[in-house]
Amino acid sequence: MSARAAWRWCAVAGVVAFFCSWLFGQIPGLVACGPIGDLTPIIAFEFVRTPAEVALLFGSDPCRSALVAAQKTGLLLDEFGFIPAYTAFLILGALAAGSRGTLRTLTIVALAIAGLSDEIEGVLLYAILRDLPGTQSLLDPLWWAVHVKFALLALGTAGIGVALIAARKWLTGAFGLILLGGGLYALYGLTIFPRGSMMTGFVLAWFALLVAALIASFAPRLFSPRSS
Repeated sequence: MSARAAWRWCAVAGVVAFFCSWLFGQIPGLVACGPIGDLTPIIAFEFVRTPAEVALLFGSDPCRSALVAAQKTGLLLDEFGFIPAYTAFLILGALAAGSRGTLRTLTIVALAIAGLSDEIEGVLLYAILRDLPGTQSLLDPLWWAVHVKFALLALGTAGIGVALIAARKWLTGAFGLILLGGGLYALYGLTIFPRGSMMTGFVLAWFALLVAALIASFAPRLFSPRSS
């Protein structure tokens, strides 16, 4: 696949991913029944650690029933829409960024594993929803799936940033710095979680990648690596 084709497909996948992200906010009843700080109900559910925390998040009826239905809708959108879209978006971004060899291979592998971990996470969350508040035997592997996903997404995003910086052009370098900074900030946020600001790093980095993909789709020379 040529770099221009990779950028164009990256842009398409990115638009789909951001559209899916917008759809999450349109799900009726997606309101936590307990305190979640600065997190969204979906992120708060992903980071629950005990059945007691699940029970606190979902509260009692009628709020509980509405939130369960909303979370199930969100999981369907996540499993069949958002995860495939953002995984393709990031992997295509890694392919288009111009790096070769170990960096690109590690970045793509990290992003693929992150997407797989996210799918596994969705299966575990659905199992918890079927029999609230779930069991510790479900919540223990959920912790690993969630943390592996976010850690590898952060590292993969930073890897795309490094590849863009290595192209040695001012425009690619500017976008690369945003991706590198966003990925590292998200990784930092994960280590001191819970902090909703972790998601800010991803949003800024991924939006920068989408803008870069749109520009490169029509002006690929601006993003081609500089000759030595």
